[in-house]
Amino acid sequence: MQGFDRSDEIAVGNMSTQRSFGTAQNGAAKGIFYSLTSAPQRLGQSVRMLSRLRLPQPDRYAREEHGSLAVFGLFTFVIVMVLAGIGVDIVRHETLRTELQNTLDRAVLAAANLENTFDPDVVVEDYFAKAGLSQYLSSVKTEVSGQGRRVTATVSADIPTYFMKFAAVDTLTLASHGTAEQGLANLEISLVLDVSNSMNSSNRIGNLALAGKDFAKTIFDNSAPDTVSMSVVPYSTQVNAGPTILSEFNVEDTHDNSYCLNFTESDFETTNIEPKDYAGSKYYQQTVAFDPWYYNDFNKGTLLEVCDPHSYNRILPFSNSLADVQSKIGGLQADGNTSIDVGVKWGAALLDTSAAPLTAALISTGEVSSAMSGRPTANSGSTLKVMVVMTDGVNTTQYYMPSNYRSGNSDIYLAPDGKVSFPISKRKCSYYSCWYETQWYEPQSRNYYSAVYGGSNATLLTWPEVWKRFTVESHAYARYYASGSANDYYFWTGATRVGVSGSTKNARLDKICTAAKNNGVLIFTIGFEAPSDAEDVLISCASSPSHYYDVDGLEIADAFAAIATKVTELRLVE
Repeated sequence: MQGFDRSDEIAVGNMSTQRSFGTAQNGAAKGIFYSLTSAPQRLGQSVRMLSRLRLPQPDRYAREEHGSLAVFGLFTFVIVMVLAGIGVDIVRHETLRTELQNTLDRAVLAAANLENTFDPDVVVEDYFAKAGLSQYLSSVKTEVSGQGRRVTATVSADIPTYFMKFAAVDTLTLASHGTAEQGLANLEISLVLDVSNSMNSSNRIGNLALAGKDFAKTIFDNSAPDTVSMSVVPYSTQVNAGPTILSEFNVEDTHDNSYCLNFTESDFETTNIEPKDYAGSKYYQQTVAFDPWYYNDFNKGTLLEVCDPHSYNRILPFSNSLADVQSKIGGLQADGNTSIDVGVKWGAALLDTSAAPLTAALISTGEVSSAMSGRPTANSGSTLKVMVVMTDGVNTTQYYMPSNYRSGNSDIYLAPDGKVSFPISKRKCSYYSCWYETQWYEPQSRNYYSAVYGGSNATLLTWPEVWKRFTVESHAYARYYASGSANDYYFWTGATRVGVSGSTKNARLDKICTAAKNNGVLIFTIGFEAPSDAEDVLISCASSPSHYYDVDGLEIADAFAAIATKVTELRLVE
């Protein structure tokens, strides 16, 4: 009888029992009659009794559980309030920590700035005072050394808690420190400057001189003594290293007529260069001094050589002198073709550690200051290596003298009076026959002799000596006039003049620029009134497109000034 009131169940039971007891006393027949006649009445009573029974009500149970929910709710409320209180204390701690750290970072950075002329301690204290945080500043320490400054500051605070104290945590402790260091990195710079013939146009060489000298002044003025080494690498068809530098290399076919090196294809794949004192140093081919372009009178010398012989266009290596750098840049003169690849090869090599033996050798000869000892240094955060490449054009043909005519004796004799002669096989004929006989041709008078002009007093010239007296063109014409055959002219021009094309040199330039960048060299390039086809080459060479400058006229000064400013900023070591 689930769901019924127990008292009702008992009442119904008693009533039924009593009525059962009454029918039993009157006999069976009477009981049957009574049962039949009273059935409707009993049924109605039962219905009325059932209608009075009370079914269970759900709200009774709810009312009975009110006390338990109140206890649970109160417990939950306390937990939430405690957690919220802890959160408030933590947020207060984190807010102050962030404010202190930000102020600390700004203060030490400003104090360590080398352009700051105030006392670093005062700068830090002023930052905290203006932020209303002076009470938290514990200490400030400043260290100054050479080219740098290091500032360290500490802060601390005990923050009273509002809620965590109920958990026996009365304060939250905060402590932090900040250090800022700024110094000037050592600078190693190569200025690779175009001095080809086109630089004579529109006073480009003059504008370059002014811009380059201002660049050097900006760099040196913003540097401590002996922290900058600057090499100036002028280039045209070739790069004139000068006799002192060249003497420090193993070279083939040594002569005193030029101070240039012929680099091979593989040389452009690396910034490495190998002076004599470099372990396992290689042999380089010395450039022959010859004129592949012009015709000159016989025996009157050259007009323009592939290797510029003039001292004003020689490399200035590893200089720590502003005056010397400015003097070199101001004295440059323009002539010849354009070999950007050769200029960049030398510029990159003078930033490579493999050139350190060269520096040591030049220090011993007095050409480089002893303060530059150890340079070029290995790549590190303490040294910034920069190369600035300037050109007004594109790579053009570079001529070489083939190996057959680079060295050794020629067939040309020099007489005491300065005239020369060489043998020629002349065809002779009589009435009966023809034959060949050797005669000696003297090109200035265009006469033939039966023996060497000058006789026994004449001396045999080497091929390098020949090329100092004849251009390729004038020598070929002398052979043509001697034989009377144009074939001799074409043979000799082809045999004594071979060239590397501009496109090949562009590929070489790309290789050496890539090698330099991979070696940690920052490359800036300047197109000075350069043609449009030079732009892609120069952008590719630069460290990024933003490191390329396209300028005209006096804008070259702006380009050099921008580069000088950028270099000065980049050499700050934070």
